[in-house]
Amino acid sequence: MNILIVDPLPFFIQGMASGLKNIMQDIEVKGVIHPEDIWEVLEEMHISVILIDGGSENSSQLTLLDDIAARYPHIRIIVMLMKVRKDSLRRFLEHHAIAVVSKEASLETIFQVIKTASCGMICIPNPEGVTEMEGEQESVMKLSDRQREVLKLIAAGESNKQISRLLNISAGTVKSHLESIYRRLNVRNRTQAAMMMSPDE
Repeated sequence: MNILIVDPLPFFIQGMASGLKNIMQDIEVKGVIHPEDIWEVLEEMHISVILIDGGSENSSQLTLLDDIAARYPHIRIIVMLMKVRKDSLRRFLEHHAIAVVSKEASLETIFQVIKTASCGMICIPNPEGVTEMEGEQESVMKLSDRQREVLKLIAAGESNKQISRLLNISAGTVKSHLESIYRRLNVRNRTQAAMMMSPDE
């Protein structure tokens, strides 16, 4: 597995790279301090996971996450934050991050997040660290095939319009499916629904 760490602090990159290499076998870690250098690395290496500092949390950073997801859909994006707030969590998940983790989390926790995210599962933090949202699989399995398709696209960060186009159904039908999904999974929004999606078998 190849991991790219994007952080403005070189010593953080060095420490994280060293720690991850001690825990994970057969990984390559590359680090950049400037977000604009990401593209050069992605052209040279097959990156599986990006650990990116989310401290700035501005529109250009969110656009960067969207651009990475559009150009390299196989890459799992993990955002690292000093303090994780609910609004930040929601915003990053809506812009294609698959996990959010505290920069103060233990290396073991970060390793677990990387491992889980690399399987396509969404990870979010709880007060003690990070909770792996494996989902209520019985509830998910009760969804129709079409509803599971919609849920999978929600988890991939697709908008209603994109889902409509990809599944060749009307926007109204997408909305109807979403309402049914929320009701069956007992969730209130697409982010909560996405967190219940398991990785592909």
